[in-house]
Amino acid sequence: FMNPESTAIFSRNFEINWNGTGISYLLVCTSGCVLAILFTLLPYPRLVSQSVVAECNVTAATVCVVIEQVTEIYLGSSATSALHSKCEKAADGIAEKLKELESRTELMWWEGFDIGRLGSRRHLLVRFVALLKKLMDIVHGLEHAARVEEPVEGGLLKELTPEIQQLIASMSATLVGSGGIVDFMSDGDLANHQVDTLLRRAEQLRREVHAISRHYTGLRVEGGHPTLSIFLLEEDYFVYNMSALAHAVREFAMTVQKPAERDLQKEMESTLLDLVDPTATRGNLNFVFRAYVAYMVAFFAGVYLFGYDFLLPATIALVLSKFTGSALERNLGRMQGVVLGLVLPVIVLTQLPTCGGGAGTWAFLLLIFLFIGLCLYIYFSATDRYAFIGMLTAAFAAQSFFQPCDGDGRIVGASLHFFRVVVTITAIFLIAVIDLSLTSERPSEAFQFHTAESLRLAKKALTRFYDGREMGKLLVSTVALEVERAQDMAVQASHEPRFWRTPFPSRMVQPVLSEIEDLCADLRILHRASHVYKSEHAGHPDIDALLRPVRKEPVWKECVSDMLTQFDAVSTLLARVLAHESSSANEHLLNYQHNMQANDRIEDLVDAITPLLKYAPELDVLDDPRARIGVAIFIINSVHNRLDFVVEAVMRY
Repeated sequence: FMNPESTAIFSRNFEINWNGTGISYLLVCTSGCVLAILFTLLPYPRLVSQSVVAECNVTAATVCVVIEQVTEIYLGSSATSALHSKCEKAADGIAEKLKELESRTELMWWEGFDIGRLGSRRHLLVRFVALLKKLMDIVHGLEHAARVEEPVEGGLLKELTPEIQQLIASMSATLVGSGGIVDFMSDGDLANHQVDTLLRRAEQLRREVHAISRHYTGLRVEGGHPTLSIFLLEEDYFVYNMSALAHAVREFAMTVQKPAERDLQKEMESTLLDLVDPTATRGNLNFVFRAYVAYMVAFFAGVYLFGYDFLLPATIALVLSKFTGSALERNLGRMQGVVLGLVLPVIVLTQLPTCGGGAGTWAFLLLIFLFIGLCLYIYFSATDRYAFIGMLTAAFAAQSFFQPCDGDGRIVGASLHFFRVVVTITAIFLIAVIDLSLTSERPSEAFQFHTAESLRLAKKALTRFYDGREMGKLLVSTVALEVERAQDMAVQASHEPRFWRTPFPSRMVQPVLSEIEDLCADLRILHRASHVYKSEHAGHPDIDALLRPVRKEPVWKECVSDMLTQFDAVSTLLARVLAHESSSANEHLLNYQHNMQANDRIEDLVDAITPLLKYAPELDVLDDPRARIGVAIFIINSVHNRLDFVVEAVMRY
């Protein structure tokens, strides 16, 4: 419409011209969008919530199986490295499935717009996925603590085997049994007798956990271990976390029918601010600046170089991407899709008679069906890395196939197709040059930042806890968020153009991030240990009162100092390696030494604080100060081990 010599018809003076070019494009796009939605409802409406509920059911059942397998390791019945490896693979698979379910529940808001029954179901699904993540955090901690280097005798836990197995069966029945939590999500409501059944199961979980706690306490006293023992830290840790598992399931079962209090206005305002605030996420301002420069350059090039043509800025709008890593690779894939979609139909139409009616028309329809069908098959069956190429090929091929007939053949505008290919290549080249020139940081640099930030915040949380201060749920959540961002950036960085730089260490990054992610699970267990519950759902913090008797011991300060010193050493080493400073990294790696006295100090710590602690058999194990301090000591050793695993991953690289 800016071209003064254009003969196209447009609406003017706020009067709609239904024959105008803009209105025609609007009607075609709107019709296509409506048809796309209608075809997804055939042969019947397939709601995302239905498939998510089914997958939640399967995932919850798998979580229960993994809990049983980890329990077998602790009880000594099947303590083999093969079973431990099987548990690890299953846990990793569940973690990936939970990330997928979390993403799908966040995107299914449009089915009910978060109102009515469908809105309530979505929020319940979000809570249930969060419950499964909480359970897997605890399972990860148990899995890491299990000893598989030597056969596990089971110790005191052997006598608790029937009660532990009954507790696991009760958790499974509450989660996925008939009339359980998953049934409630499937139906959206439960009858009164089903609610009573669910509440009875929750109460049964409480009684079984309390019975296990009292029985285990009695066995320890009878065995000559009235307080902490370095030989029973793993058993203490197991009983505490089994109680935490049951408590999480019980809490969810008791509150499953209570709708969470929601402020819809506040949620909408927060969502709107996240959408329009350029500073909400790191790198947004730089992305806005790069996009503005690229689009304006394409706009003026389209006006002055291509004769008021809109294809170049439109293509720029299509290929915009926030990061330069996978953006370049994805844009190259887009170029493949555009070129194939424009060129292949030209070749086919020039060789086959598709006009003249009769056989020509049927050949034309069959050709479109086979070609578009093949492209859509590629879209639905290929990986995310290549699927979009099939969709782009189908979209551009549809435009190329529908050409007017001239006798027995169709008029193929070869020059128009060539122009579109040239514009696509120009747009990709332009966006690549601007991204590489104006980007504030590469994906690998963003990965380094988020990894360093996650370690810094994790150390801050550990320091708070062992100093007797409240960790804060927000701080623990921020650590996990930084790890997720680091994982996203690692995927981007693995595809970024490296040029003269050394390749991105993807093989090293994955085990390192896995250990940091498990460290986040340790932090969440510590956060639970910093609260006393007394049958309450949320509990309240009492970390200062809990650690006040033991913080005065010099060996406590030495153990905490050992952990934080190793934390700093590993963080520095990892930062050097990720920055690709090979000489400095090698030097730091050679100079790194594990503090061999750390384990001895932990034993000294247990001996020093044992006289200060007493059993409270009347309390649940979640509220027992001795059990909670035992968890805190066990986590110190766990952090040492995780940091050693990080160093091993760096050394293997």
